[in-house]
Amino acid sequence: MNHSAPNRVRARSNPRGFVMPMVILLMVAVGLTMSLSLKRLSTQQLVVNRQVNSYYEHHSGRGLQEAIGAWLRQQNGRELDEVLEADTGKAMDITLSDGSTVSIYLFDAQGGLLSDLSSVESSQVDEVGLALKNLSESVNEVQYLDMTRPFGPSAISIHTAPVEVIRATAMAIAGDRGLRLADDIMLQRASGERMTRQLLVETATRAGVNSEQRAAVLRRFATDVQVWGVLVEIRGGRGLSNGRLLARYGGVTRIRSNTGRTASSNAMEIGAFYTWKDLGIDSQSIDPADLY
Repeated sequence: MNHSAPNRVRARSNPRGFVMPMVILLMVAVGLTMSLSLKRLSTQQLVVNRQVNSYYEHHSGRGLQEAIGAWLRQQNGRELDEVLEADTGKAMDITLSDGSTVSIYLFDAQGGLLSDLSSVESSQVDEVGLALKNLSESVNEVQYLDMTRPFGPSAISIHTAPVEVIRATAMAIAGDRGLRLADDIMLQRASGERMTRQLLVETATRAGVNSEQRAAVLRRFATDVQVWGVLVEIRGGRGLSNGRLLARYGGVTRIRSNTGRTASSNAMEIGAFYTWKDLGIDSQSIDPADLY
């Protein structure tokens, strides 16, 4: 009897069906590898660029610091307001070897309230904190940021502080009498006579504040400015770029009188820059808040 062999179904692998997924996986792996490599390269390039810019800004700031320091030592202790150009605040021009000119301007940048209380003496934290609270309640968020600064002394410049900052500080010192104090300070400022400590005391006395509050007035309002904005403009000196603005930089530094007992004890000294920025050439005017 002839028995036919049982039918067997044999599973046969399809080479083409196996190869295609492997090719796709390989392509995905290669794509991911290239993407990660490019991303890593891009990140490295950004890091390098950031380091180069940081190096450049650091050394250009240091060079400028030395130049301003040398200029300050030549002023024989005179107040900065006496030696800066009245309308522009220009300190000096430096002519470089290629004929281009570096113009340096200084301006009072201590008009904003100090927003970082970590450096404020414990006995004065409440005064500064209350002034900040008063300011935050009288202006919007953008104005508040423009009228505060993160560094420098806690006292505000009596010469340039906005009226809102004057009021917020005066009310922190003298409550309701602070409004009269702020108005009298602004009137004195409008007279054109530079405010001295003596004039500040007289103004506070007219406003009716007591002796303790007058002492606080002298703590919170500074007649001798230490925080200064620095603006640097570079203009071409030859060819098509002659006289054209090529670059503009700015920063904030601290300048104060040397009180040491030396022959040059009346000289002014410049500290390290708090900030240093590339401001571009398109801006028409620079506000101290732009440099913070």
